[in-house]
Amino acid sequence: MSQELKLRKGFSDDEDVVAEVLSEGDVIHLALKDADGLYSVPVNYGYNNGAIYIHSSKVGRKILALASGEEIGFSVIATYAVVPDDKPCKWGCSFRSVVGTGVPRVLEDLEKVGALNIVMEHFNSKQCDIDPVSAKAVEVIEIMITSATARIVGRD
Repeated sequence: MSQELKLRKGFSDDEDVVAEVLSEGDVIHLALKDADGLYSVPVNYGYNNGAIYIHSSKVGRKILALASGEEIGFSVIATYAVVPDDKPCKWGCSFRSVVGTGVPRVLEDLEKVGALNIVMEHFNSKQCDIDPVSAKAVEVIEIMITSATARIVGRD
């Protein structure tokens, strides 16, 4: 987006606001590109300190696209509600969302347990006893956020 364009109502590129919304979400939609073209895939995630963490099978389209290290897009809808009105043109939505881009990196075995704990803490609010041997059975990806904006819209 051109810096000359005025951000729409409710947009924020404040890192604290983006972090707050990312911490509230459960599912992130990754926008990936591979030799077959563009596609989107929803996955669970964890967020910590400017990075998103996901896990994946060791085989398949998703991990091949992520392992390329090419920049990806993502979106998270943390909350969403339709706001009805007596007049059809007055209907609207309230929501908290984030869209952004990032660069994925497949983590090494020694990094996996810590990253998997970030994913588990996102849902569980506590550290888990993750077996390092079990962690070797999956791929764990860190997505360093390169740009992100939050949009918070509420209707009274």
